[in-house]
Amino acid sequence: MLSKDSDIFNRVDWLLNIFNNISDFVFLMSVNGNDDFRYLFMNDSAKRFTGLADDAIGKTVHDMMPKNVADLIVKQYKYAIEQKQCITYEDYAVSSSRDAYSIENLKYFESKITPLFNNEGICTHIVAIVRDITERKMKEKALKESEEKYRLIADNMTDLVSIIDVNGKITYASPSHQSILGHAPENYVGECIFNYIHPGEIEEVKSQFQDMLNAQKTTTLEFRHIHSNKSWLWLEGKISLVLDDDGKAKHFLLVAREVMERKLFEERLRYLAFHDTLTNLPNRRLFKTKLVQWINDANKFGQMIAVMYIDIDRFKEVNDTLGHDIGDKLLCQFSQRIKACLRKSDILARLGGDEFCILLMVNQKKDAINIAKRIIHDIQAKWKIESYEFITTSSIGIAFYEQGMDDETLLKRADMALYQAKESGRNTFQVYQ
Repeated sequence: MLSKDSDIFNRVDWLLNIFNNISDFVFLMSVNGNDDFRYLFMNDSAKRFTGLADDAIGKTVHDMMPKNVADLIVKQYKYAIEQKQCITYEDYAVSSSRDAYSIENLKYFESKITPLFNNEGICTHIVAIVRDITERKMKEKALKESEEKYRLIADNMTDLVSIIDVNGKITYASPSHQSILGHAPENYVGECIFNYIHPGEIEEVKSQFQDMLNAQKTTTLEFRHIHSNKSWLWLEGKISLVLDDDGKAKHFLLVAREVMERKLFEERLRYLAFHDTLTNLPNRRLFKTKLVQWINDANKFGQMIAVMYIDIDRFKEVNDTLGHDIGDKLLCQFSQRIKACLRKSDILARLGGDEFCILLMVNQKKDAINIAKRIIHDIQAKWKIESYEFITTSSIGIAFYEQGMDDETLLKRADMALYQAKESGRNTFQVYQ
């Protein structure tokens, strides 16, 4: 597990560089059991804050943290997994200085816990983003004291601050809207907040606004906001309901910030869970998911589907004589040649090593056979990789779906057909009989 995860991160150095240059504390944890949460990655800010070093990688929260702190963290991780969604919680810490209990020494933190699930619905990783929100907490308190005070503070914040009336009309937008979103603050005044929110999130945000009115509790929300250049930026915001002297809803206060980097990181992690990092093809997990879907469709609509198992004949000799770097480049070019032989609707996946699999929907068996012939022919063209020129061949096993067959049986038949092709002298295909 650990070596696999480490390998993933070695291939995304640019993401690590991004996260090592942001102020939020970023943790990636592996989930190995009920209470077994192990550090896989922490950015430089997290290391400085926690005092942890690289030797914490692979160790559990309880190995590295005081028991009371570790218990709280594990409790929140388990709750996020139970809810199967991102959760946000706040806590605070008190300085150990002589005047520890003075208000100046309080530090507030906001932790956003995102569980990542595999195709079987099992949580495999936790992404935790911890932010020092002490400054924001103090500013929120000041904002509530009077309109004049919070307008002065908001005008000098880098966060996006807006005041929205109970009907959704914006009455104030901080100057930071200009630098971050490209809209002049005065252009927001009188406009409906929902005019700026992505259609995919409007109903959810409306629902959260209504919940705020009903429960009068602060909440955190994420949504895409349109930029002046017509692109969409992800924002994370904390919205509070401000009451008048009679305890009635006066307006909403929204404090938000742009979180595109975090969203890209989370999206990349999800991508890596279902794709081969060398060729960027679907991996075994995604291929099997698609295969099950296609089998279900075949049962409903009577479609014919075929599975091809493909490998490179004597690929080990390439690795042994030319080196693994050349072997990796061969695998990438090999996958591109195969793709050139396929239709847009066909699915090519790398299962591991030099094993590839293709999923095809065909009208008749000869359609799959013709594609196999084309692949075998095109693969024999000379490879030119760095200073090397050489020729390889390929063997293919083909199996066709039959009513009532499950995915494992279909894959096994294609694998058996590949074995038959190898036994027949390689550089050929065999259809499972």
